Amino acid sequence: MLLEITQVTFEKILIAVVSAVISYASAVVTFFATRSKVRLDMTGEYDRALHEKRLELYKRLWPKTEPLGKYASPDSYTYKSVSAVSLEMHDWYFGEGGLFLSKKSRTPYFLLKDAIQRVVEDGQLASTPDQPLPEAIRRTLVEAAGRLRTSLADDIHARNAPWL
Repeated sequence: MLLEITQVTFEKILIAVVSAVISYASAVVTFFATRSKVRLDMTGEYDRALHEKRLELYKRLWPKTEPLGKYASPDSYTYKSVSAVSLEMHDWYFGEGGLFLSKKSRTPYFLLKDAIQRVVEDGQLASTPDQPLPEAIRRTLVEAAGRLRTSLADDIHARNAPWL
């Protein structure tokens, strides 16, 4: 009889221990699943907010490069116009835009700024600010500005939304 009571007690204890382990394991799994979902949701919200901010800021930068467009009149490429673009890009970058510029777009942004800076620092070009720039310089600026605009459009998925 004592053996039967001990066996029943042992079974009850075993069931209680197994139930406790299962409950604990379930709680741990629930904790980690919830934490993962919260992180995923927060990442999604952050990505969405960053995308919206970039869209807003890139829309301000884009038109600043219009004077460096491929189809702009070659006569419009002057020291004066390129200097103006340089100042506008500088103001955009340090005003707020540079903080949100993606790593991918930083390279074309600064390649364009470097090409512009070479024009701005050229004393001979500065001495004739309203004269058209040489064709080689114009081509360099057109290509650099085009690469920047392409990178900006890619950043915000303007030409190929990933969900389509």
